[in-house]
Amino acid sequence: MRPVNESHRPPVPWPAEVDPEHLREAASRLAAHVSGQVGDDGAIRGECRSRVLESALALSLMTRIGVSSPARDRVLAFLREHLDSPQEFDRVLATLAVGRAGDRASADGADVVAKLTDMLLGAAPAFISARRRRMLYAVLSLFGCPVPPDAAPAADEEAPTDPVHSWAAVQQAAVTLVLAAATGVSNGATAAALRTLTAVRPETAVWEGYVLLHLLSLHGLAGVPGQEETVRSGLETLLRYQRDDGGFPFVAGLQHWCTSTAGIALAAAGSPPGVLRAMAETFVAHEVVESQRSLCLSLSRGAPLTGGWSIGPRVAQNDVDCTSCVLEFLQAVDPVGYGGTVRRGVDALLAVQGADGGFPTYVAGASSEPCMTAAAVNALAPYPFTAPARERALAFLADSQLPDGGFEPGWSRSRLHAMFRARLAACTAAPDDHRAARMAERIERSVRETQNADGGWGMQPGDPSDDISTAYGLITLCYGTESRPVGSALSWLLAHQNADGGYGGPPDMVGPRPFAYHIPVLTDAPVLLALGHVRHRVRSTASLLREGVA
Repeated sequence: MRPVNESHRPPVPWPAEVDPEHLREAASRLAAHVSGQVGDDGAIRGECRSRVLESALALSLMTRIGVSSPARDRVLAFLREHLDSPQEFDRVLATLAVGRAGDRASADGADVVAKLTDMLLGAAPAFISARRRRMLYAVLSLFGCPVPPDAAPAADEEAPTDPVHSWAAVQQAAVTLVLAAATGVSNGATAAALRTLTAVRPETAVWEGYVLLHLLSLHGLAGVPGQEETVRSGLETLLRYQRDDGGFPFVAGLQHWCTSTAGIALAAAGSPPGVLRAMAETFVAHEVVESQRSLCLSLSRGAPLTGGWSIGPRVAQNDVDCTSCVLEFLQAVDPVGYGGTVRRGVDALLAVQGADGGFPTYVAGASSEPCMTAAAVNALAPYPFTAPARERALAFLADSQLPDGGFEPGWSRSRLHAMFRARLAACTAAPDDHRAARMAERIERSVRETQNADGGWGMQPGDPSDDISTAYGLITLCYGTESRPVGSALSWLLAHQNADGGYGGPPDMVGPRPFAYHIPVLTDAPVLLALGHVRHRVRSTASLLREGVA
């Protein structure tokens, strides 16, 4: 994600309508706002805001086992505040949960299931659609909606064997038990699912800090005779994560993801080395308890990424995205001093590259994904010995490009997220890689053509402009040749900066796909990153931007 050195290409001319001093001042305020969130240990905590999905499941569980408490009252109040949410899924789920808590049955349950499923699956990559469909059916069944006949577990169904990471294995197990209880089925898959859920011991801890998985697991166990005490203890464990607003988050936090992405942005903007080195040390010191790592490995089906980084310091499940961003950040701070750590991360990435040249998110043998492939290419680019792997990865990216210049949905609701990362990956291609060059041209053309009249971009073409998508679009056009669209995007961002120096707007990151979660710094970081790319790629009429944001 960090700026690419393209000395062979002339910089974009400075847009006449943008005052360099205004931009420098805005970048300095934003950098101060982001660096102000760095803790004494060098990490950005990245507390996840409450979400309707987890809050509704928590209220449903309390209702299901007959809990009456102040915690229940607080989550009920949180959900009542979302009965008129502009997000249809949140509005429907809050309505179902509040109605069920008041012993009111849902109406037109089958229509709700069909409508929400079709709406949500359209925003998720195709290769997870079957798994996500079952999850949605299971969640909605907990609120009284019927399980579609074709989704009922078969009497002879066995445990799945496809390559998945540990989180997906636990999620599948929980969904299996929920659907089995809803349809009165018991089979080989349910027996295996019970073993999986008891292995993560939900009565003692929220495994991997993954609140949604914990809730799904408790609901799965609630339908199994003899698990009553486990469920009650697990609910008590869950309450440690209830937010001040009464709701519950998707995960406890994403410290590594927030710190690495914000770190790349701060480095691109020219922040002082002291804060960057303090942030980098958090990744060098990263260790996970061996028993937790072993459990994660045993639950995975296939060979998971190991030797890299996860979303947080107490999370064992490594992934390509976090590993790639940490590698980019360490490379920006001190590639020599952190050489040993970096080499282990590079080897970890290479170990999960697919036969098709692409990279999955978690496990070798799982489906390759365009955005993860672009992330890996950008992380591997500084190391000449990775050239063959990168050539195959760029070929996969070119093959994966859609007719409109974009790519399938990844870990962002914004179409431009995968596009800007793929555009940066194309910058690393060999001069004679004409396929990568054509891919880059199609990305740039699509981004230019979908820019809104106000200078920004929305999550999807035609959507209102938002801070994050506009940052992604601006980064992409920094590697083109035209100053006018760059100036329009900069003007939009400068006009939308908050009084505290930060930025707002709708969140784009999703987990699990396609459910959006909100951590404020993940809005600030992309905008600061975009201003960093401007600093490196747009020729200023003054030297102000080159001076950094000290």
